[in-house]
Amino acid sequence: MNPKERAVCVCFDGSRVLLMRRLHGGRQYTVLPGGGIEPGETPDQAAVRELAEETGLVATVTGKLATVDHDDRRAHYLLMAAVPGEPVLGGPEALAESEDNRYRPGWVPIAELADEPLVPEEAREIVRRAFAECLADGR
Repeated sequence: MNPKERAVCVCFDGSRVLLMRRLHGGRQYTVLPGGGIEPGETPDQAAVRELAEETGLVATVTGKLATVDHDDRRAHYLLMAAVPGEPVLGGPEALAESEDNRYRPGWVPIAELADEPLVPEEAREIVRRAFAECLADGR
């Protein structure tokens, strides 16, 4: 059986990265925006859709960063050029909000990435590497 697939959005705004702070089941952690790839969708299409649903931000995919198997899910990490703005929670995540299930999208300075409880841990290095490449390319 093929693993479930997920598109993961890596978006920068200057020296900030877009993250989703989560509270779920009493656990606080941070993830990158993204979600499941629907039948007939490419990872790029899913990333654009998920980012718009979760944050209201419009983006285009500018590069593929990594494909990583995390337990039962294959994650496609994609570099996104997002229209600048403040993210606003929407989509299924907004509908699922409750006292014990919260999503808080926001821009976080790259300098503070080490302080975030980012999961999965492999995502931290993918973000750092992508940011360094963007700096080197003058983006």
